[in-house]
Amino acid sequence: MKLLQVENLRVTLDTLDGPIEIIKEVDFSIEKGERLGIVGESGCGKSLTALAIISLLSPKFKVRGQILLNGENINLLNEDQMCRIRGNKISMIFQEPMTALNPVKTIGAQISESLILHRKMKKAQIRHEVEQLLYSVGLPVDRFGLNLYPHQLSGGQRQRVMIAMAIACKPDILIADEPTTALDVTVQEQILELIKDLVAKFGMSLIMISHDLGVIAQTTQKVMIMYAGRVMEQGTTLHVFKHMSHPYTKGLFAAIPKPGSSQHKSKNRLSTIPGNVPDPTLAHKGCIFTPRCSFASDICRESEPMQSDIALDHHIRCFHPIIGNQG
Repeated sequence: MKLLQVENLRVTLDTLDGPIEIIKEVDFSIEKGERLGIVGESGCGKSLTALAIISLLSPKFKVRGQILLNGENINLLNEDQMCRIRGNKISMIFQEPMTALNPVKTIGAQISESLILHRKMKKAQIRHEVEQLLYSVGLPVDRFGLNLYPHQLSGGQRQRVMIAMAIACKPDILIADEPTTALDVTVQEQILELIKDLVAKFGMSLIMISHDLGVIAQTTQKVMIMYAGRVMEQGTTLHVFKHMSHPYTKGLFAAIPKPGSSQHKSKNRLSTIPGNVPDPTLAHKGCIFTPRCSFASDICRESEPMQSDIALDHHIRCFHPIIGNQG
């Protein structure tokens, strides 16, 4: 049995003009200890997918499909039942710790909350556990203490507090939503290594959400490429990155700056994907990527591609996959 199995996940947004489908036919699974990356441009539905899994979307969003955690469809649970899962079985490191953390509570109090809710520990036990958690994320109590407030910490330190909160109950699944946003390069590397080490130490599964292909390559075993709420390509990270088969995936890789290349020379200009991400409020026919795809043909404009197999663990939604060794 898979630890997490997501089947035909769809998210619709209720508007005055009627429902709009934001996420469509998302399928993926995670084994215990496995690391999955979700990558794509801003607004492609990465974070929305994660929030749908842990039932943190506002009531104007409707979530359909099966979200099976150890075989149980948690999409059918009520809020009280989900509260026993969030922070306990599935935890999330949110994108911006300055807004995710409570500005009027100390870091010690905030880390304690999930332990009080899920572990029913005594006060002395909680304090000891919080101290251990802070030590494990590189914030030893003898230097930082438990009574600091979020505004008294740097961006990297706040992110470490968020990580401590997320791992407090040793969840089965850790979701990291753009965990290196607004951090300098050195701190980014430290945070990524910390997450990898903690995931390995506690045997957690990881869902890493990022727009940065380098982050995904560094931290995951499987990858899912999303565009406009659809999964364009997915499989093992090594195979997908070596044998990119969807034009969108190729476009993302081509847009990565090459170290040492001069952007003043026309032949070395950054590649871009032409056009813009489609407006979700407008009706679309055929493949959603067609207006931006140089390989598009009549069938792409008329029909939406079904998922097909490139290899045993490599799947794609495209009528014109790019086949061949590109490594």
